[in-house]
Amino acid sequence: MPEAIGGERTLTGPEKAAALLLMMGRPPAARLLKQFDQPDLQALARAAAGLGAMSPTTLDRLVDEFVSDFSACADLIGDAAQVKSLLADALPPEQIAGIFSPESAEPNQVDVWRTLAETPEAAVIAFLIAERPTTATYILSKLDSSVATKVVAALPRDRRNAALCGLVAPLDVTPLAARLIEEAVGGALKQAPKAAADVEGRSRLAGIINGLDPPEAEDAMRALEQVRPKDAAIVKTMLFSFNDLPRLSERARALLFDRASIDIVVMALRGTDADFRDTVLSSMPSRGRRLVEGELSSGASAPPRDIAKARKAITEIVLGMASRNEIELGGSPAEAA
Repeated sequence: MPEAIGGERTLTGPEKAAALLLMMGRPPAARLLKQFDQPDLQALARAAAGLGAMSPTTLDRLVDEFVSDFSACADLIGDAAQVKSLLADALPPEQIAGIFSPESAEPNQVDVWRTLAETPEAAVIAFLIAERPTTATYILSKLDSSVATKVVAALPRDRRNAALCGLVAPLDVTPLAARLIEEAVGGALKQAPKAAADVEGRSRLAGIINGLDPPEAEDAMRALEQVRPKDAAIVKTMLFSFNDLPRLSERARALLFDRASIDIVVMALRGTDADFRDTVLSSMPSRGRRLVEGELSSGASAPPRDIAKARKAITEIVLGMASRNEIELGGSPAEAA
């Protein structure tokens, strides 16, 4: 409700706030503006645009409502240009345009989520992995269920489970937080083509290195670490060799033994130490494990070429399951980065 200040000019609440912010100047006012939500910013912008000239006496009495001491200043003129100048230090241009043209703000917000749904899945996945779980859950809640299903299926297991649990009872998101998330998504969308290309390039490189013999693979990774250490850390999480079997989860090894024949497992394990065999075979059903251990205890030798071939077959089975998101090889790219 408008309120007269000492018999001078009658001001509404938004007009008082606009006058005080304009007196503060850009740096402090910009910090305060970041705390306003969209409706308040719109009301403030309208009030400032029609504020006009205010005498020092009116300003002095206005400030007396908030503080005990205030020195008189020059006449202050409030208009749209002034408030736009203040907002420029606190908000992006698109949001300022939305404040002064409210009818155009909502379509822009809708476009963010529509564009995200049309973005390559690899780029969306990389973006979500880099975000906090609560933020990722909010973003997933804005996607169509069919799109969200594809994205969730490709997330690392811990992130996938956290996102799904969060969707059951989503947290309340303040207007300010929602706006910040939308701005982050909008910025990520601008980088989406590059992000998708980066993901594809790393996947292709990991596939090539996985096909090399261990000495060659190690040499290639050393070279990559020297030139592009961050990419090397991410690619490393996508690599797998026979010697990495112990770091697979028990579930992943159990799935492996469902697909690999006893003969291949026996041949691949020849020449390995007891600790390695015990760890790997701990996930195998007891009957199959006894058969494998019986064959290995016979002490029969095998040509190195046959052993290498069997180990490569095991590795290819594991990589195939990982590519279909049936298992995970280890740490996520986000953790490596």
